[in-house]
Amino acid sequence: MNIAIITDTFPPMVDGVSRCVLGYANALHERGYGNCIVIAPRIPKVKHDYPFPIYSFRSIGLPYGEFRAGTPFSPKLIKKLKAMGIDLLHVHSPFISMSIARHLRYFMDLPIVFSQHTKWDYDIARALRGKILQKGLERFAYSNLSAANELWAVSKGTGEYLISRGYKGSYIVMPNGTDFPKGDADPLLMKQISDRLSLPDGVPVLLFVGRMMWYKNIGLIIEALEILSKRSFDFRMIFVGGGDDLPDVKKMAAYKKLSHIIHFIGKVHNREELRAYYSRSDLFVFPSIYDNAPLVIREAAACACPALVVRNSSSAEILKDGFSGFFTDDNPQSIADALQTILSDRTTLKKVAANAAEHVYLPWDKAIEKSIIRYKEVIKTYNNNKKKPRKRIKKRTD
Repeated sequence: MNIAIITDTFPPMVDGVSRCVLGYANALHERGYGNCIVIAPRIPKVKHDYPFPIYSFRSIGLPYGEFRAGTPFSPKLIKKLKAMGIDLLHVHSPFISMSIARHLRYFMDLPIVFSQHTKWDYDIARALRGKILQKGLERFAYSNLSAANELWAVSKGTGEYLISRGYKGSYIVMPNGTDFPKGDADPLLMKQISDRLSLPDGVPVLLFVGRMMWYKNIGLIIEALEILSKRSFDFRMIFVGGGDDLPDVKKMAAYKKLSHIIHFIGKVHNREELRAYYSRSDLFVFPSIYDNAPLVIREAAACACPALVVRNSSSAEILKDGFSGFFTDDNPQSIADALQTILSDRTTLKKVAANAAEHVYLPWDKAIEKSIIRYKEVIKTYNNNKKKPRKRIKKRTD
């Protein structure tokens, strides 16, 4: 079974979709399920070194974030995929990626699986001004994903989001895994973080990992931390990640007079270093209601760092309040109260941390097993339908 994975984002671009694509590709290769190729935008001065082939198409940077656009249509690509004997196209974006998939299906007659990851309306609103243009691009996206032979949603909430935006098809929930091994990171790396940030022993450490964008409810975190600080509750907060709103987030922290207890690390590309941040932290604070099935929740769980999320959000789907994670309401006061309660009861926090590692952690080699079953079923169904003779329409003679 040979799979072509098509994506608009791929490392060194840092987002959940790029990590997911890499997770799929590595798992397919390492588990020996067959050949795998990733089709992704070419990034200047970036050379990939992976055990599977990468086909990089020409692209240009977009005026926001790390996203890129390009023209991936190429006879060379079709020839390469035919030589590999590709059986299925797995697409991770409804824009460029799905367009190329439909193009490839036309020439190669292959089934398409589409994975729905994010809430597009947020990013479309940032990319385009004007409701007419935004609605037009969203209709284009839904037209593309509706052409897939099977649609996978990374969580139940992701599928419900699609339905709420007008999607009328069916979907299958297909959870993502993590490339992190279970357990703490290298103690030396953890000590280096403590020394570099002057983290006091015995003082709780809170962590956020992700793109620094306001729509991830980062402002609520800052406001909640201000409430805790005014209560003289001692803690340290670490933000890991980059993004367009990072400068303004730093300004807000300074305005709230929290700069001495909040550390902004920026992007961390080294996975072992990132594991060390999770392992050194006591609680992962992630009140985003934008994210559908954030990989960071499972990454934190791998390092026994339980998450605090907004109840009824997609992030909360894989957690049980007070058992494998903690829930809060979508406001600063509730977050502050939850933080103080959680961090004041170290015994319960330790139990929840252990349960997160046991029940929330999902490695890619396990997550891929369900995907493989569906790959095979989609390929079988598609090929069987191709073999069915088409009914001939009798011409009228009268």
